[in-house]
Amino acid sequence: MANYDLTPRIAPNLDRHLVFPILEFLQERQLYADEDILKAKIELLNNTNMVDYAMDIHKSLYHTEEVPQGVF
Repeated sequence: MANYDLTPRIAPNLDRHLVFPILEFLQERQLYADEDILKAKIELLNNTNMVDYAMDIHKSLYHTEEVPQGVF
């Protein structure tokens, strides 16, 4: 099913806030590994003001409660 996914082709042409629901959908449908989707979300959150959300994703990705300073 992932072979037919057009997300990698259309995501570069969309605003960042429009890509998040698509990533949530892909994570829910389990078309990709959770780690891959969480890494994509963190990459998408770089250079945004959504630091708290990025920290939450970092915590769930690396299974920790601590986020190193300077990461975001």
